[in-house]
Amino acid sequence: MDASEAKAAHAEMKRGWRAKLRETLSGDTRPVAIATAVALGIFLGCSPFYGFQTLLVFGFAALFKLNPFAAFLGSQISILPLGLGIMGAEVAVGEWFRYGHWAFPKLMGAAETAKWLWGHALYSWAIGSAVLGGALAAAGGLLAWAMLVSFRSWRARSGRPA
Repeated sequence: MDASEAKAAHAEMKRGWRAKLRETLSGDTRPVAIATAVALGIFLGCSPFYGFQTLLVFGFAALFKLNPFAAFLGSQISILPLGLGIMGAEVAVGEWFRYGHWAFPKLMGAAETAKWLWGHALYSWAIGSAVLGGALAAAGGLLAWAMLVSFRSWRARSGRPA
């Protein structure tokens, strides 16, 4: 593939994402359904199943007949560096639920961190991801719903086509 073909393929891919986003925002899908998909994506994006989150998102979106694109966008909450901060907060919340005090992961090497997580904090991480992931999912779903309702009413008032 030469440079011009690569450039054309990239432009087509960008056009596809824009079209999918426009379809999601302006389509016939009810705002609550899209907000639910975003909330599902955020919840699964906060789960400790790194490496499998996207598969889980598309699987659960299909199972619950939700918009997979909106769910995928919500799951991107776990991208670096935000994902590391969320992971640390989840462990801290889980430690608080288990022991009654906050315990943040210490800054250490990857091997030491993995050993600490597997040996001590995995259960705390699971508890914290359910609690914090649920809270972030509820807040993100409400925000997505409010933004979508506002966007659609603005489009209707301005007379712009969908």
